[in-house]
This record gives sequence, structure tokens and C-alpha cells, in this order.
Amino acid sequence: MTDNRPEPKYGQYGPVVPAPPAPDPVVAPPPPVVAAPNRTRDTVITTALLLVGVFDVVTAYSSFANLGSSLTLIYAQLGITGSASSAAAAPFGIAINAVRIGVLAVTIVVALLLIARHGRAFWVPLAGYALAGIVSSALVVIVMLNDPTYLVWLAQYQ
Repeated sequence: MTDNRPEPKYGQYGPVVPAPPAPDPVVAPPPPVVAAPNRTRDTVITTALLLVGVFDVVTAYSSFANLGSSLTLIYAQLGITGSASSAAAAPFGIAINAVRIGVLAVTIVVALLLIARHGRAFWVPLAGYALAGIVSSALVVIVMLNDPTYLVWLAQYQ
């Protein structure tokens, strides 16, 4: 028997073997959702620090609202005669109270969000307290450096 076909290449005329069927993909059940550990100690510390912050803002509110008279008391303790300019200090006292209340509100919201997400939140009140302290101190220094009574006292030591 003669075959008029060209000489076959490797496997050209071989039998066609069907590919084995693909195995059914086994869908693994999703891993169980494990809640983050409850950080009771962090929650207690954060709550205590937030309460200290609220107490600080509430008790210092009147001191900053009457910043001129508060500075006069501080001047008396430093031995500075005279009184602070209440007219110059009043807007800065309002600004200090606004900043302290705003920082406290943001601190409470961020801390509660972190507690709800089971994250560490104790650092938030500490950072808020530091920020409010820096801004308050800077504003008090601005008031003091623009107060004529304080400037006269400083001129004595130059």
C-alpha cells in the first residue's frame, strides 16, 4: 500500500487524544471573620484621658475668657507692677478657647473612631493636649509681647 501523503512530521497523523477534563475548582469556604481583640485597657486609658481633657477645657475656660485679668495675676506673681491690657487680650482669649474646644472635639471624634475600629487610641488625647498646649502658649506669648506693661518690665532687664 502506498501513501501519497507527504512524510509526516512528529505527531502530525497521530491519534487525537482528548485532554483530560479540568478538575472542578474546589471553592474553599472563606475564613471565619475574627474580630480584632478587644483592647479594654486602651479603651479605659483613652476614656480617662478624654475626661481629663474635658475637665481641663471646662475649668480653664473662664481663665482664658478673662485673659487680661489672668495675666494681671501672673504679672503680680512675677513682681510686675501694673495690669495687663484687657482690650488687647480679649480677642486672643476667645481664640484660645475656640482652639481648645475645637481640638478637644476633633480629639474625641478621632479617639472614638479608633476605639470602634479596635485600634490603639490612647495617643490621640495626648496628641490633642500637646497641640492645644502649643497653640495656647503661642497665643499667650503673643499677647504678652504686645502688652505695654510686660514690655516696660522687660526693658528694665535689657
